[in-house]
Amino acid sequence: MYPFPRPQLPLLDAASCPPADDRDAKPPLTVDGTAFHVVRTSAGWALRIISSSSVELYGPSDSSEQAEEWLHRYTAWRLWPLTQTRGPWGCLVKAPEGWMTALAHTTLPPTVRPHRGVQDAEVYVAGHLIAPAAWSAVHDTSLPSGIWALETQYWVREGYRVLATWATVDLGRITRDAYRNDELGRGNYSPTNLAERLGVSPSAISGAASGTGWNPPINRSTGVLANRNRRL
Repeated sequence: MYPFPRPQLPLLDAASCPPADDRDAKPPLTVDGTAFHVVRTSAGWALRIISSSSVELYGPSDSSEQAEEWLHRYTAWRLWPLTQTRGPWGCLVKAPEGWMTALAHTTLPPTVRPHRGVQDAEVYVAGHLIAPAAWSAVHDTSLPSGIWALETQYWVREGYRVLATWATVDLGRITRDAYRNDELGRGNYSPTNLAERLGVSPSAISGAASGTGWNPPINRSTGVLANRNRRL
């Protein structure tokens, strides 16, 4: 498991280093009522954290990219306690501001991202698990090769499972619509031929049409991963 530790960042005096120009401030990321901004100050780029009770400033840095990394590290740490589902890849969170993900590998900095809903968040997570581009060049040398392979393949499977669940949730409705519109069966396209094309049994087609198949239960307020009430 990869928990996000609290970043140890250099603290700036907010009073002596005000933002040089608010127009340089990037859009904030808000987590649990606290706003995180990457801003340019008189001393350089910095991370500004504004809560209901305080304003903190961390930095400076010569680059906005470094300050942006601080932002993601800090917000990932703030998201971790709110997690619905967590694993070595990061966490999936329903924060007061909405669904968010914080994803990382143990040797890579985290990336925090807001999403429009649980499906968007889980599809993003699943894509990261199946084809994590950054992982391909990273190998945790502290793990035996067999354990590395096991962990990687496990999360690849989880990614496909999530995508498959969301992808099949509407197949039953689409199948019923095809029957209702006389596009499938009744002398039109054969359900048997469709089953052969899809590599499934004819009973899968009839089951989908009757609402007894192809429609895995998804709680649209908690999602696929969180629906199992587990923490990995």
